[in-house]
Amino acid sequence: MSRTYSPRQIALGVIALAILVYANTLANGFVYDDISIVQSNPYITDWRRIPWLFTKGYWSHKAGGGGNYRPLAVVTFALEYAVWGIAPMGYHLTNILLHAANVGMVFHVLRLYRASLGVAGVSALVFAVHPVHTDAVASVVGRGELLGMFFGGLMWWAWVNARQAGRRSRDRAQPKLRGVWRWRGAAALAYLAALLSKENMITLPAALWLAEVLHARRACLAHGMWTTRLSCLWHLTRPFWVLAVPLVPYFWLRSLAGEGVSQVAGVGAVPLAGYTLWQRAVIMLESGLTWYRLLFVGYPLRPHYDGLNVTVTLDWTWGKLAGLLLNGGLVVALWLTWRRAPLVAFAIGFWFITLAIVSNVPIPLGALFGERWLYVPSAGYAVAFGYGVWLAWGKAGQGRWVASAWQLRPETIQLCLLLMAGCTIGSYVYRTTHRNLDWRDNYTLFSRFIETDPQHPTGYVNIGDVIMRSQPEQARVFYEKALELEPRQAVAGLTLAAIDIGAGAFEPARKRLERMLTKEPPDLPLPSNHWSLTHALYAQSLAALGERERGRQEAQTALRYAPDAPQALLTAGEAFVSVGERSTAIEVYRRLVSLLPHAGGPRARLGVLLLEAGDAAAAERELTIAAQQLPDSPLVKDWLEQARRQAAIQP
Repeated sequence: MSRTYSPRQIALGVIALAILVYANTLANGFVYDDISIVQSNPYITDWRRIPWLFTKGYWSHKAGGGGNYRPLAVVTFALEYAVWGIAPMGYHLTNILLHAANVGMVFHVLRLYRASLGVAGVSALVFAVHPVHTDAVASVVGRGELLGMFFGGLMWWAWVNARQAGRRSRDRAQPKLRGVWRWRGAAALAYLAALLSKENMITLPAALWLAEVLHARRACLAHGMWTTRLSCLWHLTRPFWVLAVPLVPYFWLRSLAGEGVSQVAGVGAVPLAGYTLWQRAVIMLESGLTWYRLLFVGYPLRPHYDGLNVTVTLDWTWGKLAGLLLNGGLVVALWLTWRRAPLVAFAIGFWFITLAIVSNVPIPLGALFGERWLYVPSAGYAVAFGYGVWLAWGKAGQGRWVASAWQLRPETIQLCLLLMAGCTIGSYVYRTTHRNLDWRDNYTLFSRFIETDPQHPTGYVNIGDVIMRSQPEQARVFYEKALELEPRQAVAGLTLAAIDIGAGAFEPARKRLERMLTKEPPDLPLPSNHWSLTHALYAQSLAALGERERGRQEAQTALRYAPDAPQALLTAGEAFVSVGERSTAIEVYRRLVSLLPHAGGPRARLGVLLLEAGDAAAAERELTIAAQQLPDSPLVKDWLEQARRQAAIQP
């Protein structure tokens, strides 16, 4: 006896699968950008500063002018920091739950547009397990995509409820516009929340408008004169001004935070900087084929895409021709399907609309691609996949696909379809669960990156960062390999200078840093952690070589460039110690401890400096806390005992 499942059961089953597939990310640590945005971000350590976070850019604690403004995502990190500190499991759990909620949202929104239970279920299933989502879900900083889609789904749900409320009022011949506008107001608030989560959510109202037009196609566009159709279309479009209202506070807050609409030159590498709009469109015809590989195959996956591992050329090639034919074919398919298969038309339109901002065509970005950028657009692929599978299943069951040459029964054809769809979805599940393990830590992630992309320097740099303290000489090999592949790799050069300073090779470090400082851009947007650290290391090398006055000036420059950058503060503090300005060094370490109250190392160093300055009581206070934070450090315990003895004999 066959059993039918209710919509709620199907939705809960798919949501449960989404949670199960990503459950192994709970053991992951902080990886790649998680370390800067969460683990060592001084801005999230005090939840009471949450209103202040809306005046800061996403990377403001490290660099100004990055063009990234995601305060709502940062607010969630601040709230989580107040709950579980820097324990990564809690942050990963939040990401899993948000992804599960988005899976449920895909299912529910499709049902609101009267998609069949099978189409909604298969679409939500594909969205739940697609491997390209691992970047967004398995990395904590994927939170922006997850939150943006969550609030975008709420916007969609509220807008449909407004339409339904208006229809019910007309049916009763008793218009009650208050309820309609309440729902539209809720949609506007949800849209503002989506914008404050991630910038690329700005395109969501266009996708919603497309869905509403396709939903009203028969009543509005299929019959009547053109004037009647245009009037109907205007009536449908007019309420969308409500969703333009949130743009006013959004762009005001962006300007308050000092973030424009693009990355400022000199802040970081922008692969397509300097190209015109037309040139970027031509380049992305070929480069954009990577999007389709990631969608259809989901392998190999990489944490970083730029001009070193993606083709960037203006020359017309077979790849550009293929990209032109593929994109043009999808546009034609949208036009051919909008009447009879509106879900297909919507899926294609949703793909192009939500991909527009991150496509590098309208605005050049700091990377050519980002797998997490596909989190929202991939919903279009999931809908098309679900519709195609369910359409084929239905036609096979009705015997409309004739296979007389093999004398196949409809049940046999359906079984074959089930196996093909099952194998595809099963391969997605397999790749997702295994890719989650790559995100366990920087070593596993970038070891895999080196395997799949051995000619890219980023993998070698990040592996070097992981082993620099335990294996400095081996780390040097990795950094030198990165510079061999890309001589402009600034991070590798900077870290090699730090290794030289740690080994006492001050003259080579000085020369390397001087060469790097010649490339410092004029009118540098501040703060700039990178250039601050460069000046701080330069100060250390100068001080060690006896040039104390120049070293002091460089250390002051480092503080001016990035007063809230922990690594630069740590390095500048030691530079001040080297030039004999211990009182300044103490103030630097006080600043560092206030930024990172749970970091035992800087607090212990502050205690030692206070003890050497003769303030044993203050040293005892700091070292007592440091001993609690670093219970396994015998050195801290020894310094604490010295502080207690001196405090006992001081008047």
